[in-house]
Amino acid sequence: MSKQRKPHRKSRDGCAQCKERHIKCNEVHPQCLNCERQNISCSFSSPSLTVIPLNEDSLADLELLEYWHRHPLTPDQTEQARKREYDAVRLGFSHHYLLNSILALAALQLFREDRSRTRWYARAVAHQHAAISRARPHFQNVEESQYRAMLGFSAFTSLYAIAEPLLRPNFLNGQYPNFDPIKELLHAIQLGKCTAAFVQQHLGFLLCSDPFMVSKCSHNRVELIQGLESRFPQLALLRSLIERLCQGEQRRVCLQAVDLLFTYIATLTDNPGNIQHTTLIYGWPNVVDGLFLDMCSARHAMALVILAHYAVLMNLNQDLWFFQGWPPVLLSYIWELLKDEWEDMLRWPMEMIHGTARSSYRTSSGCDSFSPVPMLESADMTAAITDDQNYALSCPQTQF
Repeated sequence: MSKQRKPHRKSRDGCAQCKERHIKCNEVHPQCLNCERQNISCSFSSPSLTVIPLNEDSLADLELLEYWHRHPLTPDQTEQARKREYDAVRLGFSHHYLLNSILALAALQLFREDRSRTRWYARAVAHQHAAISRARPHFQNVEESQYRAMLGFSAFTSLYAIAEPLLRPNFLNGQYPNFDPIKELLHAIQLGKCTAAFVQQHLGFLLCSDPFMVSKCSHNRVELIQGLESRFPQLALLRSLIERLCQGEQRRVCLQAVDLLFTYIATLTDNPGNIQHTTLIYGWPNVVDGLFLDMCSARHAMALVILAHYAVLMNLNQDLWFFQGWPPVLLSYIWELLKDEWEDMLRWPMEMIHGTARSSYRTSSGCDSFSPVPMLESADMTAAITDDQNYALSCPQTQF
């Protein structure tokens, strides 16, 4: 006759040590009898910890934060610049739309290093979508507690709009179905102008504490350099064509755009490696007249010729990773649109981009040469960032 096992109460709330040894725990706190006999630490005497497994999204975001800290957003690697980027992450922990915008840029930059890892592009789009969705309510009523976070979000969102189009997974060798670089660039420029206007109107008092944002959002124009026609004969040709082919306000805004553009080109050429001056690359679109951008959008030939010369300015600093790839793509597209009638006027920027005529232009120091923002209401800014979600609608919103 088989011996029956004596019934006993199962220990379901025993300490971790007894469970690991598969022995019954008497569940006495703060140390059970078995642990006391073995003279070992008992989990009852330690705070209870819940182990939460990290999912793939969480691990991916940790990798993005690590990447953000190792790779500066701009070439400026001064202690002040690095601290600014560290502080942005810390602020993002309490303002998730800012953290989303940081992770979106980091994911784009990481995808740029290895275009086969498309999961980083998908992660970038998801984070950008989440950032815009979470930030939108704050544009209607900007509270003091949101000031610095909104400042950072505004800058990072405008940079994302510049970087993203040429990093789309199907964009290979400059070929993308129905891809219009003029439309994409103008969209990014308009978003940048709206961002600058919003910051000037609501957060202008913070700009003095952030040199990067001063250069990004300030609408003060650089003083025009006189006599550049002798240094850049191309400028004289452009001015002559504008005077002959444009009338009224169109003539005024085109002359303004080309004079500013060559002033910026000369400034960057004379100050190679100057971090502060590299901000002129995204400063020029902020200060040109809105009518000029409308002319570009309408495919006005003279405006497109000037925009093609902007590719030369963008090409002057390839350390700004979010502009990389734009000069040849933009210039080639405009060339195909206008080359039959405007080939001679486009030859100079083509030579400058492809580096075949640098010795023909000299800087004032003898070196080779590559030779106001409107105030917007919060509703206008909201509409602008809403347009920036078109490519992200199919992506799930990231949660923290």
